[in-house]
Amino acid sequence: MDREKGEELVHYIHEADTFRTKVFGIQDGLIGVGAIVLGAAGFSHDAIAVLVAGLIATIGQAFSMGIGEYISTRVRMQVIQNEIRKEKYQLKKFPDMEKQELIEFYTKKGFNKEVSEKIADYLLKNEDVALEEMLMHELKVFPEEFESPAKLGFLMSLYLIIGGLIPILPFAVSNYFKQFGFNLALITSILLVILTLGIFGSLGTKYTGLRKYRGALEQIGTGIIALMGSYVAGMILAHFIPVSYLP
Repeated sequence: MDREKGEELVHYIHEADTFRTKVFGIQDGLIGVGAIVLGAAGFSHDAIAVLVAGLIATIGQAFSMGIGEYISTRVRMQVIQNEIRKEKYQLKKFPDMEKQELIEFYTKKGFNKEVSEKIADYLLKNEDVALEEMLMHELKVFPEEFESPAKLGFLMSLYLIIGGLIPILPFAVSNYFKQFGFNLALITSILLVILTLGIFGSLGTKYTGLRKYRGALEQIGTGIIALMGSYVAGMILAHFIPVSYLP
């Protein structure tokens, strides 16, 4: 992680959920849909067939991944909200027990017992502050970090669609402009996916702290493996299931 002398470091932990969702969405579009597109291209050198396969994959994954992200985030938030309710109940019904837990926590941190008791007494004067302290230190829960499930579900679908359209675009062009041949569409599709993965991987280093080239190479490397593997698999399947056998 590079920074100039005296430059203040900026923390992005509050954006972690949003960033993760965008990365997952764009990757699933570029690599997931891209792999299906390349697999279809390896199976059938037909631009319209590849285009249809890619569009179906994009639409299907946009719905499934968006809904999946919404449900998983919502369930996680429900679990946390339930833990918060439990902790609130304990603070009201068993304040002495909660105070003892706080004392033990700060004692383990290196404070002597007298100081730990003063900290616990001070925190327990405000129920909200005490609750936040117990959630962070006892349960390792940070509820303010979680984004809206609906927002994350929408972002997942949106970025997946954006990523999914990129490997499809050259085949759409090839279908409407015959001079833009199938092989050129195939090469262009691969290059566009690799380029986009590299750009997105480089931009993501703002959050990960990696060097830009490393972030780009990690994304590109995983993408190439998926794309080439799917293309080869499509070619192999074509030998066992000739296109003429399909309805």
